[in-house]
Amino acid sequence: MTIVEQQSRRPWYQYRNSLPPNLLDLAHYLQTRMMATLQNECGHRQLRLGFASYVTLVGERNYRPTELAEMLGISRQACNQAIRQVEAAGYISYVRDPDDGRAKLLTLTREGRRLRRDGVEVVAGLDREFAALVSPAAVEEAGRTLARLTTALGFGPLAGEEAGEQYRGMGGLLPRMGDYILKRLMSLTMARGHPGLKLSFGQVIPHIGASGGRIQQIAALHDVSKQAISAIAKELEELGYLRREADQDDARQLLLRFTDAGEQLLLDATASLDELEAELAGIAGAKAYARLGDTVAQLHAGLGLGGGAAAQDNVDIQLLAEQLRQQLGATRSRALGRLLAART
Repeated sequence: MTIVEQQSRRPWYQYRNSLPPNLLDLAHYLQTRMMATLQNECGHRQLRLGFASYVTLVGERNYRPTELAEMLGISRQACNQAIRQVEAAGYISYVRDPDDGRAKLLTLTREGRRLRRDGVEVVAGLDREFAALVSPAAVEEAGRTLARLTTALGFGPLAGEEAGEQYRGMGGLLPRMGDYILKRLMSLTMARGHPGLKLSFGQVIPHIGASGGRIQQIAALHDVSKQAISAIAKELEELGYLRREADQDDARQLLLRFTDAGEQLLLDATASLDELEAELAGIAGAKAYARLGDTVAQLHAGLGLGGGAAAQDNVDIQLLAEQLRQQLGATRSRALGRLLAART
């Protein structure tokens, strides 16, 4: 294999610093921060990261479960399982469908509406943090460009959303744009000879770097069980994209690594990324798209979301800190922080 061929087989996230992967990282960061704040400061103890799409969609209008499954690109069984969890947490409930007395629609409960209002306040605060890292003008322009993209693509803030339950700034649109990017990349990559791809694979594939990936760490990043990530990894193994091997640094764990087919999948994903970027730049305009990319890249770097061992260490420390905050509570967490600071 020539040097050029070897370089062409590197995973796309190792050599592409483009808007879509950076935006996905930023959207995940924002959602994780939002969830921690909503849980620990706003009293939404039952909230989980996976609830976001359901609460957001049902907050826009009432949906049948089958419609939600189609919107989210998942099976009815998986959608119904998630709905039961969101319903048990008290955020959604069923009402009778006025157009079909035999059917039921999902709607937000009072607690679900409170969650959305709290979410607006939290994400506005995160936008202010973003502005401190770059500039208020850059964040405002990024919000306008994202609004132009999401409106043109048909999933921006709806005119019918209640006041106080919508946020049209950068932070409010990042998760929606991230969802679109995942779905569009999957569609384009499937068309390149990967018909077995699923949206859920996006929980695993981006987190397998040059040194492999660990199920426990990936599960912690997404706030889901190890069993859930293991099931996705098994599907990817059965499709021939992943293999498991012993972890030389920890005999208790296994590493997930890409096979040759997995490397080809990433090459095809790179081509899909090029196509997606051309589409988005065509909608936003080349200059506006470039400025949005610059802002997202600056935030990505400023928040330490890049690849590499240092970034992974930072993620691990953030996860540990969040787990301690949840277990100890605010008062004891601050006491622990003062103790650690005094010893350094």
